[in-house]
Amino acid sequence: MDYNKTNFSTLEFKSVLTAGMGVFTDGYELYAISLVFYYIQKEFLLNGLEEGIVIASAYYGAAVSAILLGFLSDKLGRKFIYGLDVALMSLGILFQSISTNFTELAMSRIILGFGIGADYVLSPIITAENSNPKNRGKRMIITFAVLWGMGAVAAAFIEQILLLINIGNDLIWRIVLFMGILPAVSVFYLRRKLPETYKFLTRIKPKREELKKLENEIKSKITISLDEVPFSKRFISAIGITIISSILWLLYDIYSSTFAIYGPITIAGNLGLNPIEFTYLAQFLAGLPGQIISIYLVDKIGRKPLIVIGYAGVAFWLFMYTMLLMNPYYFGLSIHISNPLKAAESLTGEAALLGLLFYLMNYLSSAIGPASIIGSAMLTSELVPTKVRGTSQAISVAADRLAAAFSITAFPLLLAKFGLPALLAVYSTIALVSCIITLLLIPETKGVELS
Repeated sequence: MDYNKTNFSTLEFKSVLTAGMGVFTDGYELYAISLVFYYIQKEFLLNGLEEGIVIASAYYGAAVSAILLGFLSDKLGRKFIYGLDVALMSLGILFQSISTNFTELAMSRIILGFGIGADYVLSPIITAENSNPKNRGKRMIITFAVLWGMGAVAAAFIEQILLLINIGNDLIWRIVLFMGILPAVSVFYLRRKLPETYKFLTRIKPKREELKKLENEIKSKITISLDEVPFSKRFISAIGITIISSILWLLYDIYSSTFAIYGPITIAGNLGLNPIEFTYLAQFLAGLPGQIISIYLVDKIGRKPLIVIGYAGVAFWLFMYTMLLMNPYYFGLSIHISNPLKAAESLTGEAALLGLLFYLMNYLSSAIGPASIIGSAMLTSELVPTKVRGTSQAISVAADRLAAAFSITAFPLLLAKFGLPALLAVYSTIALVSCIITLLLIPETKGVELS
């Protein structure tokens, strides 16, 4: 198909908007819990294990739903599932905002996770399958990385407004979490109206009514080229790259999810910043600039160079942060760290600012490469055939969400036992290993049409 001779850009825009608002909701809800957790803890008096479960429960729910709905999307179509995800998210958001105890809150966030898991499978696939190959990278970064980050910023902004008007502590967390329902509900109608994806119709199941809708959308006749290879054979051929891309995504989220959730707590406190201010600082000074660089370069120099460069930066800056926490004397600072378990709290003045600089440079490096590409679920979506894309993406999402859930649940316990310097050293090593895996095992997909 000659993408340049059709109105494909209109379909691309609708796909990015429709998929992106679901991802915006994901970012809002997954980040909002860290901003309001103080109020939840104060009201429900949670112990350490319960704290981890509340934060991670949405991730566990996402892992379960991803497997089931991802497989169904390969058999019944992407559109069959699209809309169900935001409906589940909306139910979870509603129930969590009226929870009266730990059990209700955890269960409602599992329901929220069911919707998020489906969305993590479908949103990148729909954007990828409805995109011109020469612009696909940009579209996917905007859909996932940019709008997830904007969802996080929106959560911080809503909480800030509520604090300014002196809403009570018992209501503020409920309102912040509930407001995530607005973007979810806003795209439900659009998702049901969006045609089945171009690739699914032309390669897997050319439903006549959906083909007509799509042809009217792009103002062009569509050529069908069905994939006659059996599903099982396609899946077996794709399992190797699915495993590799899943490993890369789960390694990415082991460190990034804990930073996203606990960064405002472990890093911002000794700077005199509250979590809201820290969110703005990190997103606008590092996250968004890195994403803009990635959007500009991803379809010019490719995915692999950006991931490798980004991960090299992450490894270096986290190593520097580790050294600072272990011994500030390395940087000419006369601060003595007597207790490694309290190293983060011991950094004050210039040392605290230097720690913030290292964190922001790590965040910028990540946004340039791994966060915008691996974190945007780009690898599996682009690397596997259309016939098994939903199932393969589901495996990646499930592995990633489980890894993120375990790391989030364990982080407070590991932090108390080993301290932040040890955890940052592990994260730096993860970044270096991921850099090597990408360099050796991941094919480049810049400008390549999806199979």
